[in-house]
Amino acid sequence: MKQQVIFIRGGEAFDTKEEFYHYLQTREFNPFEHHRNWRDWIAWALSENYDAMTPVMPNKQWADYTAWKIWFERHLVYLNNEPLILIGHSLGATFLLKYLSENNFPKIISQLHIVSPVHNNDGLASETISTFELDDTKIPNIESKAEKIFLYHSKDDPVVPFHHGQSVAKLLPNAQFLQFENRLHFNQPAFPELLENINNH
Repeated sequence: MKQQVIFIRGGEAFDTKEEFYHYLQTREFNPFEHHRNWRDWIAWALSENYDAMTPVMPNKQWADYTAWKIWFERHLVYLNNEPLILIGHSLGATFLLKYLSENNFPKIISQLHIVSPVHNNDGLASETISTFELDDTKIPNIESKAEKIFLYHSKDDPVVPFHHGQSVAKLLPNAQFLQFENRLHFNQPAFPELLENINNH
């Protein structure tokens, strides 16, 4: 029986349909560009020694916390007796912060990896935290549910400003805060530091 990993990827959240439509009309993209991303790489890198679940969260381009909560809990019935690792990136990281701070969890989490979390609306370009709003008074509850917490953020992140990671770090003083200079929003083909932390702890 392998140790399990659940990886919640990012998404976009908005307060109104008009904001969502404006985002679709104005976001920059190139349909001919196809970048390799560590989010796919990490599932492959873990596949030999871990059982990884990477759920596709509902309506990720107009995400709703309640829908994500329902879908996440559908996966929890498949947990085995081995230590659990949770990974969240961007809005996926915020989802884990909100869920774990507000809800009981069926087992102790051996590792929690939080990458570029959204803390509030401050400095976000076109999205909002919307239904994923965090209660800062509850965030410290997470430290009793996870044996090790790793927080990752890059100082040049153009999507979620670096001060969001700093704010979360203050609320989780026992977390190991890994700060980077030039990783942007971690849109990169591999994430060796995260994999190394998983394998070494």
